Amino acid sequence: MTVAEALRVSIPGHGSFTVTADAAAMIEVFGGRLHCYQGSGGCRKQGLYFSRAEPKKPLRCRVELPDTGETGARAAENRGGRDRLGETEIILSVSHELAPKLGGAVLDFGNHNKMQRFVWLAMPAVKGPACTCRRSMGPPAGKRSPCLDDRGIGLSDV
Repeated sequence: MTVAEALRVSIPGHGSFTVTADAAAMIEVFGGRLHCYQGSGGCRKQGLYFSRAEPKKPLRCRVELPDTGETGARAAENRGGRDRLGETEIILSVSHELAPKLGGAVLDFGNHNKMQRFVWLAMPAVKGPACTCRRSMGPPAGKRSPCLDDRGIGLSDV
C-alpha cells in the first residue's frame, strides 16, 4: 500500500514531528517499526541513527493517521485499529536524548547522498548550521572526522 499523506507523530512529554508519505511507506515496508536515536560518531559530535530494533526504554510515539472523513467505530474498523496503515501497525519510538530536539522536525526517506535512507529534512529545535548529509548535528568535530556517509550507514541495530 502506498501512503498518500504525511503522518503527524507526537512524542510523550515533548513536541511532535512529521513523517513524510515516503518515510511512512518505507517504515511499513520494513515491518512497521522504526527507532530514531542519536549517538557519537560522524563528521559532527552527534550522529543521527535509525534502527528497526527498539532499546529497553524508548519513548513510544503516538502516530496520528491521516483523517479519512469517517468517525467513530466505523473509522476504527476501517483503519484496522489505531496507528495502522494498510495491514501493518506503525510503531515509532525515539531515544530520550533525541526527543527534545524533534519538535517541528520532518522525517523523510529518499535518495540522499547517493543512498536511499531515512533523514531528518528539518530539525528547527537544533540551532546552528545543518549537516549537509542530514545524518549528524552539532558543531563540526574536525576535518579528520569521518562522515556518517563514509561507511554508508542506512539502518543499524541498537
